Amino acid sequence: MGIVIWLCMQVLTFLALVLVNIALLIHLTEKLLGYRKRWRDNKLLVNNHPEMKSVDPEQGLIAFESDDLTRAFVLDNDEPGASEPFLVSGDEDSEE
Repeated sequence: MGIVIWLCMQVLTFLALVLVNIALLIHLTEKLLGYRKRWRDNKLLVNNHPEMKSVDPEQGLIAFESDDLTRAFVLDNDEPGASEPFLVSGDEDSEE
């Protein structure tokens, strides 16, 4: 009778270790997939543009670092922009 109890305890201990290892594997896989998703989202947000390197992925495009000259130009500019394409020549007769 003592050997049966000892064998049952060994089986239960082995089963507990297997279940703990499965739970740990699932947990680590979920963490790894979460890190990979955040890395891919950040990579897609930044898209290898040097001006986007300082974008915080937690805040998105709302908050980013800029130098003083760019900040002054963007925030202190109250004049509306022109509604023209960038590469327009000054002579309108040259296209005809």
